[in-house]
Amino acid sequence: MHILADFALFEPATSPNSFNAIQLPGARQDYLGKDQHGAPVFLVADEGEPVYRPVVQHRHLSAAFCMLCRLNVDGTEVVGKFALIRFEGSAPELHELFIRCVRAAIADLPVSAETQAIEARVTRLLGLFRALVRPAGREISGVWAELFCIAASGNVPIAVDRWHTDNTEAFDFSWGQGRLEVKSTIGAFRIHDFSLDQLQPPRGGSGYVASLMLRAANGGDGVLDLAKKVEGQLNGDLQLQAKLWAQLVQSLGADFSETLDRRFDTELAAKQLVLYRMEDVPSVRPPLDARVSSVRFRTDLSSVQSSLGGNGMVALRKLF
Repeated sequence: MHILADFALFEPATSPNSFNAIQLPGARQDYLGKDQHGAPVFLVADEGEPVYRPVVQHRHLSAAFCMLCRLNVDGTEVVGKFALIRFEGSAPELHELFIRCVRAAIADLPVSAETQAIEARVTRLLGLFRALVRPAGREISGVWAELFCIAASGNVPIAVDRWHTDNTEAFDFSWGQGRLEVKSTIGAFRIHDFSLDQLQPPRGGSGYVASLMLRAANGGDGVLDLAKKVEGQLNGDLQLQAKLWAQLVQSLGADFSETLDRRFDTELAAKQLVLYRMEDVPSVRPPLDARVSSVRFRTDLSSVQSSLGGNGMVALRKLF
């Protein structure tokens, strides 16, 4: 995404409504600029009537509509009416995530968009960025492992399409009569926690468990690195791009800044990946007493042989 490199070179704005900016790709006249504090601000062409609307304010995002702005775009002056979607707060490590999320959210606006259509995208973004003030719902290693499986799937668009949209879903990937649950550990043994539901394939279908053993490595990939690799293989699909970044924000939550630089060895992950059928995994087997509604347990897979063969990467690609 070359706009990130251009953004880094911008001088901060000289006034609240005057920006150095770059035009975003596409048929619309939308721009990315830098505000007076050095934070990113999207200037989204707004065809609505300039009536009073309260400024939308959130810890990480604000939005104002039908604002007359003056832009310097590579030495050319552009004057127009824009909705301003601005990053708020003092966390520059979140700038890239903000830029990617907002870009994906507005990319499919119609060529001529009025304020109401832009407000709908802002509302969606507010729901997304509220996740950044809540505790993370996931371990960073689990998010990393899912992104690694997507990147290694051999068919990234299909993998993202099958990826869950809610962290409360029972399985990480679902399609037709297939389910895939991804488990990871940074320990020395292949030990994972399961709920009983996670080892129940759909009736008449198939269920799988991908097991990854991770090792921290300064020269490895972080979550953002993997996400950018995945985005680069989505063939410009705007809906899948939006899903990718939305799911990433929702999974990482308020801990994102602290875990941003945590990196894992991708080569080791590829070598150590094992794909099992759910039936391969030692488990508590139903039927259970009808009064038992939930079962969680820990299973050591270190000595368990997969019925799918020894090459986990090859087996994973066959699923997608």
